[in-house]
Amino acid sequence: MAFDKKFELRLYPAPNREVSGDMPNKWSDNLGNSAQLMLDRQMAKMPTDGAFFDILANPSTNEYANVLNPAYRSKGGRTTEVIKALRQKKLAGSFSKWVSNLTEKLGNGATAFKAAVANAKDWWALKMGATTLRFTGDKVRGRGPATVATAFMVGEMHASGWLAEGDYQDGAPYDIARDGEEPVLKAALEQRLVQSGLFADYAGTDSVRLAQNTLNASVLNGLRDIAKCDAFVLTTGADKCFCIWAVDAEARLYLHVQVGLTTP
Repeated sequence: MAFDKKFELRLYPAPNREVSGDMPNKWSDNLGNSAQLMLDRQMAKMPTDGAFFDILANPSTNEYANVLNPAYRSKGGRTTEVIKALRQKKLAGSFSKWVSNLTEKLGNGATAFKAAVANAKDWWALKMGATTLRFTGDKVRGRGPATVATAFMVGEMHASGWLAEGDYQDGAPYDIARDGEEPVLKAALEQRLVQSGLFADYAGTDSVRLAQNTLNASVLNGLRDIAKCDAFVLTTGADKCFCIWAVDAEARLYLHVQVGLTTP
């Protein structure tokens, strides 16, 4: 029995946590220009106070009631039933105010909404650059580890040119999906690697990495073609398949992936 290694990767998230280039401007422009569409869809969803009550006010009150202690009584003598009824009445009567505020923000050129979006542009850039985009990548910093690893595992040969400086590659992209299920594996795995990378990065503990690596292996073992690669495990080795987050000697997080098949 011999292990036929198809590829091995060590991929690092971008060290720069801030989004570069024109992405913040595009986000701001696209969101600002969608104001009228957002208004139209909101009004189509809740055109009357009755719809507002059924869709928002009533469900909100019922959920709120679940967190109230039935035995509670305020210092002013209000019981939970009184509190629930008052809240429901206030919500039910707020439709006109909601419409007015919505129209003011999103209608007539959406000046106020666009100004708020523009003011939030820097916040968005910092937030996205420090989270999702470090793992998916962007046009300036290139593809991130989640995108590269996923492309390798569905056999996208052009992904060989996506590695960043400092990353490691041995072998070529190789499709581990069952026939016709590449889109399913790609969507599920990239989302899983982004989420697990975020948790591993921010928590930074062995236990969190182990928990996330366990989920990575579970997803891959559920979607792989058993005739194309061995089962994914939680330990590295020359004759093993794995997809794990780890830290190097400099305490930098990286994604370590190896795919292969044991043959007679």
